[in-house]
Amino acid sequence: MGAGATESGGTALAAHAVPAYAQGLDVLPFPGTPDAAPGTNIDFPAVAPARIATVRVVGSRSGVHEGRLSAQPAGNGTAFTPERPFTPGEHVSVSAVMRSTAAAAASGSPGTRRLRFGFSVASVVPGGSAPAAAPRAARGARRATRATSAKLTHSYVSAPDLHPPIVTLSGKDTDTSSGDIFLDAHKDKYPGAYILDHRADLLWFHPSPSGSEFNTRVQQYQGRPVLTYWQGTINKLGIGHGEGQMLNEHYKVIHTVTAGNGLEKHGIDLHEFTLGHQGKEATAFVEVWQKTKRSLTSVGGPTNGTVIDWIIQEIDIKTNKVIWEWHSLAHVPISRTHQQYSPGQAFDYFHLNSIQQLSDGHIIISARNTWAVYSIDKATGKIVWQLGGKHATLKEGQGANFEFQHDATLHANGLLTVFDDAAPPPQEKQSRGLELHLALSKHKATLIHQYTHSPPTLAYGEGSVQLLHNNNVFVGWGGRPYFSEYHSGGGLVFGGAFHVGVQSYRAYRFNNWVGKPTQPPAIAVRSASKAGHDDVYMSWNGSTKVAKWQLLVSSSRSGTFKKRGSPVAWSSFETKIDTSKANYFKVQALGAKGKVLSHGISKAVTGP
Repeated sequence: MGAGATESGGTALAAHAVPAYAQGLDVLPFPGTPDAAPGTNIDFPAVAPARIATVRVVGSRSGVHEGRLSAQPAGNGTAFTPERPFTPGEHVSVSAVMRSTAAAAASGSPGTRRLRFGFSVASVVPGGSAPAAAPRAARGARRATRATSAKLTHSYVSAPDLHPPIVTLSGKDTDTSSGDIFLDAHKDKYPGAYILDHRADLLWFHPSPSGSEFNTRVQQYQGRPVLTYWQGTINKLGIGHGEGQMLNEHYKVIHTVTAGNGLEKHGIDLHEFTLGHQGKEATAFVEVWQKTKRSLTSVGGPTNGTVIDWIIQEIDIKTNKVIWEWHSLAHVPISRTHQQYSPGQAFDYFHLNSIQQLSDGHIIISARNTWAVYSIDKATGKIVWQLGGKHATLKEGQGANFEFQHDATLHANGLLTVFDDAAPPPQEKQSRGLELHLALSKHKATLIHQYTHSPPTLAYGEGSVQLLHNNNVFVGWGGRPYFSEYHSGGGLVFGGAFHVGVQSYRAYRFNNWVGKPTQPPAIAVRSASKAGHDDVYMSWNGSTKVAKWQLLVSSSRSGTFKKRGSPVAWSSFETKIDTSKANYFKVQALGAKGKVLSHGISKAVTGP
């Protein structure tokens, strides 16, 4: 019971019997949520604590729950935090009395001061959502890939621990204004996050310490660009268990975003980690998945089968508190899936893979296994419109259909970009990057343009479509080792590829990232083939502003280092200078104007 609560009596609502009027309430968990975590808070996003008089919470098995009211961060309403967790499988009824009818109206219940709603608590499923080990066949295939990939990765004398898979370009990237290329590499012995320049020369590589890093991109946080990615482990269903990383321009982790609201141990899924509000107090949208018990008879399964529920959490980055949560099972029936039920494993009926927050209070999401893109009313959790899938509210025009899609993004003037995987199993002859026009008033989606790969390719997962500042379109082919840029509605600008077997979950271009590593440049010296000469190797992982290198030499480590020769142009991630022997060497990293960059002087090393 909240502070000052004096209510007595009240009976718990029968399981799943939520009054019709409660369905439009701005409360969390949303009324009718079938599988809230036992440790969930109960939130009132529209009102501050002072506007709530009493809260009574009753579990059908656990009884009355005492608790406390507290303000959510950044003005996001009020949280009621129970003193103890709920019992798995029970139904919870909530009755709250507001101090005014205006407060109740703000929460979606006009004409009264009382809010009533209910939700159910997830049944315990053995194994929770911890990722399962890859099947034996997959592990064998991975070993085979790793055995052959050693010949297809970079090796650097000055950075011997870095072995990024090689990326090659076909055609010349003439679009230098769109900036650098941001990728991740997985399905390889050396997975990690990438930044390449427009020539596909490596600028930064971060080997994954935990198995995989996905979705490397630049986002805005408190008015400044940050580098973000997901890192964690992946199970045989292609879903993950990990955390979101936010790095500043020095590649220092400034925030680690994890799941909350009783789902901390679940970790966040790999498919989306996107920053929300761009004000002083920013938030992040993440996906969490959990197994729960539901009837699967609509898809040919048992009456008490195990299904995966997909959960969106909006998390206040500064405090790591959940301020909004949405469950797919509360709003999309299992029967809407296009996935075939397989006995003996948890049924992934939805498979959420992208989240976009709009300024009008709606959330755009993509669910691979229902073949649908949804618009969600954030205040009520209701689906406003649905494109694709069963029971769609928008009609697809010729060529506007998609299957097993990824990365749905709504732009200005009704433009929607989406990556149409069309597999597996194959529904079309090839995957496509799509530009669609949504006429919501006419309930129709029209194909504007499709972008295809040559030769045709089918991506069996992942993929992205990015609309660039000049209206060019940048496509990441996900499960295939390609990325491509196209003119608006037209021809190929250039393409890039890893070696066969390597994948990048998404591919992006950004022109606003300036990497400023604080560790000094790396340097190594080896004997040259020419008598009396040494080869000096230098690199600076993460720096995006090195234009030239200046070699320095000295007769002693602590002595004066003098310039030798003219500056040498940066040629690639690692530059080599052939020079006559010296006792000690250093290098300086120079910017475009010839000045030494901050932290841009290497340590002193001796010759071989």
